[in-house]
Amino acid sequence: MRTISERGVVSLACLAIAGCAASSMTPMTAPPAVQSRASLPSLAGSYHIVSRGETVWRIARSYGISPEALLSANRLSHAIPLAVGQRLFIPLPQESRQFLWPVRGRVKNAGAPYGIEIAAPPGTLVRASRSGRVAVAARDLSGWGKTVIVDHWDGSLSVYARLEQLLVAPGSTLRQGVPLGSVGVQPIYFEVRYGSKPRHTVSLLPVE
Repeated sequence: MRTISERGVVSLACLAIAGCAASSMTPMTAPPAVQSRASLPSLAGSYHIVSRGETVWRIARSYGISPEALLSANRLSHAIPLAVGQRLFIPLPQESRQFLWPVRGRVKNAGAPYGIEIAAPPGTLVRASRSGRVAVAARDLSGWGKTVIVDHWDGSLSVYARLEQLLVAPGSTLRQGVPLGSVGVQPIYFEVRYGSKPRHTVSLLPVE
């Protein structure tokens, strides 16, 4: 698989750290609307809308938390089944310096030397693999579509390309696990870099 740099895009390290811009990129003009602070739980996290066939265990696993943590955050009991359309609060797991999977799905090229493609149902949220600052949130990054690049302050960058929707703006600070975009009909492309050098991304992620 070609890496993003091999497609002729300006160095991602330059984009993320030095802040230079490519003519092909159009940054978001405004961040997405956020809920009022009063309507949010006191814990850090996000929300999930229950789909048909989903269970507490399956939802908790997809977000990297325990079923007990999910039940406790929503004051639910194992004895009460989930309802389709139910809105669940997802508390963020304890932060880690390890890169986490940005989305749960089918990895199409686990043996690739650099980045990977992950297929998931359209609309599935894509999350920050590690905490950091949004260096790039581009609507069209030279053929890679909607792309987010997060600078992790230690020389490493994570790249999320072919997103259906952008949920963050340049300059935003993200905690690990916070949604930054969503999956479309195509698999997303995920890559980890140190400076301008792409890394073997799968080897940096937890074993599934």
